[in-house]
Amino acid sequence: MKVIDDTQKDLERLIAADFGVSPTGDYQADFVNWIHFRARRVPRLPRRVFVSHEVKLHQIKYPAIEQIRMVLQAGGDVGPWLSEKTRKDKTNHRADMMFNDWQVLHFHLGGFFQSSTTIRRSGPLLFVHITAEAATLLDVQPHGSWTMTALLEILLRTNPPGLERYEGRKVTPMRLTDDQYSNLRKKGANTFIEIAGRAFMSPGMGLLASGHAARLYLYRDHFFITLETIQKNMGGDLVEAHLRSAIYAHLGVPVRLGAYYDDRGMAIIDKNRNGLVLHQMKALE
Repeated sequence: MKVIDDTQKDLERLIAADFGVSPTGDYQADFVNWIHFRARRVPRLPRRVFVSHEVKLHQIKYPAIEQIRMVLQAGGDVGPWLSEKTRKDKTNHRADMMFNDWQVLHFHLGGFFQSSTTIRRSGPLLFVHITAEAATLLDVQPHGSWTMTALLEILLRTNPPGLERYEGRKVTPMRLTDDQYSNLRKKGANTFIEIAGRAFMSPGMGLLASGHAARLYLYRDHFFITLETIQKNMGGDLVEAHLRSAIYAHLGVPVRLGAYYDDRGMAIIDKNRNGLVLHQMKALE
């Protein structure tokens, strides 16, 4: 079966829609940086929301907390509450290193919109651990709380599976200060984190030396490995069972591979068969 690969053109088009002219001239490098931008904008997916005791104590003072909770639960756009750097420093994969490392974002709690798309900037910030399925509202803390391990203690109490999946069960934990964790993060170095006498990996899978989120770099790698596998299989007429009827209904028509993105994640499609999804990846987080 003939296979035509249009994915590079599609990726370049997706990236250009957000970044404009390529910052690097290398679409694969741009792609992983673009994935970081899209992930920290928070895909619009309904999530289960956990609210910590600490956050509940602030809900009356900061009505924006309840607004953010409802938007996260409904799968709406939380962009207005995100920091300016997170939203506007698009091509910089280091725009939010706390998110890269711990998968924790921070939201401003201003009481009104200063523009149609931006909440007025506030001093205190709401820190939230976010996955594709869940959001855990951790605490309200000032700017600079980027390596505050007390936030991870709250995550463990409020949504235990959100941290326990990263537990090193046979690791002897060593307690470091928040400043020491900050220094490690600046160097792109990872270590186990001691929480309540237990050892945990970063709840965001940690960093590469470049400062990229390891989980998002792996996402990029998985996309290209899957693309290569599909090309090889289709070229050898090895079509997955659930795709056979749709592929062979147009016998003689080449498979035209394309890349597609929406809030559900990246997908590899056949553009010659009305965008038939050949592989759907998970949502970015």
